[in-house]
Amino acid sequence: MKNMSGNGHKVYDFEHFHMIHTRNLVKGYRSHEVETPVLINVNIDIGDGEYVAIAGPSGSGKSTLFNILGLLEQPDQGELFFRGREVSVLSDRYRIKLRRGHIGYVFRQFNLVDELTVAENVELPLLYMSLSRKQRKEMVMESLFRFKLDHIRKSFPRQLTGLQQQVTALARATVFNPSLLLADEPTGNLNSTGGNEILELLSAVNETGTTVVIFTNSMQDAQKTQRIIQLFDGHVVTDMGQKGN
Repeated sequence: MKNMSGNGHKVYDFEHFHMIHTRNLVKGYRSHEVETPVLINVNIDIGDGEYVAIAGPSGSGKSTLFNILGLLEQPDQGELFFRGREVSVLSDRYRIKLRRGHIGYVFRQFNLVDELTVAENVELPLLYMSLSRKQRKEMVMESLFRFKLDHIRKSFPRQLTGLQQQVTALARATVFNPSLLLADEPTGNLNSTGGNEILELLSAVNETGTTVVIFTNSMQDAQKTQRIIQLFDGHVVTDMGQKGN
């Protein structure tokens, strides 16, 4: 079940472990010699193919947890396992490699490149992979059709509605079929109609087999997932599945 990789890192059999497993994660930030704890002994298990909300008010630690689970930051203490492999102690180079091949990200602010068209924004993650130009074009077109963006593929972000920008960001995040999709406040800059559409699209992505985790301060949004993990002041306070899913 467990062995050590050549560099001494713990590796587990992927078939018997979760997509994400954390053990006593701790993270704090220092400012003017004052240490502010943000995450305190966070223990979370998320299985392959789940659709999960990590919910909590502003200041509860959601964004920090997003960054740690997305391999964008390292915890101060504790362990993080991704598909059975301990990744909290990996070098930056290996973390980047894992991110590029396996994890998609959606942000509240869309984070599109203003100078690139919709199609070029969607293509961005593929530029860091060993793919031919033809392969990239085929994958981009498939993603554009999947999210009904083909008619605006030559448009620039400034020409799009907020909803169209977020759908473009979602197409970009999933163009390479990641095993894990993380979405940080994905409806935060949208009206209720646009927000509901994004949540429906995230659910559709999950139905293809991708594990989807949204981070939100909206319990209404959270209740549309299969399971809610609630954070408060850096602690996991509840972890509940949703009935009827």
